[in-house]
Amino acid sequence: MKQIFSRKSLLTDAAAVALLLFFTVSGLYGGAGGGAGGAGAGRGSEEDAPRNTTTREERGVFSPRGTREMEREKKEELARQIIHRDPLPSLELSGGAALLEVDLEAYTPEDRAVLGARVGEMVARAATVSRVCRATPSISGATATDVFIWDTDHTPNIVWCPIYKVASTTWMNNFFTVANLSKSDDSILQRFNQKLEWKKQKGNNIKQFFDQQLLYDLYPGPQSPEERARVLKNSMRVIIVRHPFARILSAYRDKMTSRKPRPLKFKFKELQAQIRKTYRSRHSANKSRFPTFPEFIQYVIDSTGNLTSYDDWKENVNCWLPYWVRCTVCSLDYNIIIKLETMEEDKRFLATLSRLNELKGKDTWMHLNTVSSSDLATEYYKELTRHQIVQLYERYEPDFKLFQYDIKEYLDNAIDSR
Repeated sequence: MKQIFSRKSLLTDAAAVALLLFFTVSGLYGGAGGGAGGAGAGRGSEEDAPRNTTTREERGVFSPRGTREMEREKKEELARQIIHRDPLPSLELSGGAALLEVDLEAYTPEDRAVLGARVGEMVARAATVSRVCRATPSISGATATDVFIWDTDHTPNIVWCPIYKVASTTWMNNFFTVANLSKSDDSILQRFNQKLEWKKQKGNNIKQFFDQQLLYDLYPGPQSPEERARVLKNSMRVIIVRHPFARILSAYRDKMTSRKPRPLKFKFKELQAQIRKTYRSRHSANKSRFPTFPEFIQYVIDSTGNLTSYDDWKENVNCWLPYWVRCTVCSLDYNIIIKLETMEEDKRFLATLSRLNELKGKDTWMHLNTVSSSDLATEYYKELTRHQIVQLYERYEPDFKLFQYDIKEYLDNAIDSR
């Protein structure tokens, strides 16, 4: 009897603890209706109940854990907004016609000189994109999804499609500079500056710090489909590119030679092991945990050989998507095409055109002090055969044609060309 009573007591205690945990978690996360299916009910009950609205930050208490939870909630909310947004409308290809309609008389003589010296090149780039898109039906017709930074505070507005491994860190930091000097949304900037301070305390390299989610918070797209369509049509639509081979090398260095490659959800560490297992001979003297560059390139060639459509690429590739897929190049009539190889002239043109006066100072443009993959490309690609270089080119051929890059130098330096 004692034993039975003891077990009952334990069960009772366990049930009480479980109930306590349930109500605690319900209070933290908005109740059982806080999930996707019961979001409306969860919000209603929270609005009816009185609560203490003073945050830890307002009380002067900084909590990295609390900030991480806040960021997770913001990311989930942004994902829900994007999923439920209508797709962006396709724009008729114009070959950079909007640049020819800019009223230069509205600018100072100095700014007119900057714009006049560069507008011809910008129009020529946009015209090439339009011509290639029209001649290549297989890369046209994709529906654009909203992956953009919308700067509606400057005139003309800027709609920018960030591309991973093409100066995206530099430009996100530049937009943060603009936001810190001109934005009035103190709550978002406060979150950014708190995270910045936390990074400093951890000893991180602050010059390379940015937070994509906070940047999207600072530059959200218009909520109504009509307003988004209007802003998109009348904006400077910006894409930044570099030689496709240099970008692929940059992705290799970042994802295939790191012990903890991010984002974790893409499982790059597991991919490293898979590539080694598939492409490295058992008798190889190379015992590195990381794939070699030729091993990685052969994986890219083999894994993308059957990808022909926009949907094929989106469903099977993450980090090294072609430009035409990532930014639906043939659907949005980009009129500002910035190249990493001519970054100084191109960024000055955009800053002048859209009056980004916050960046006029010589120290405001932030660049990362690292050896670029463009400088190292020759050393890495000389490990490949001509056949591998041609095959890799074929996988990304639309990008080469759209943005006028070639592979002659890479072929001349191939391992079987010397």
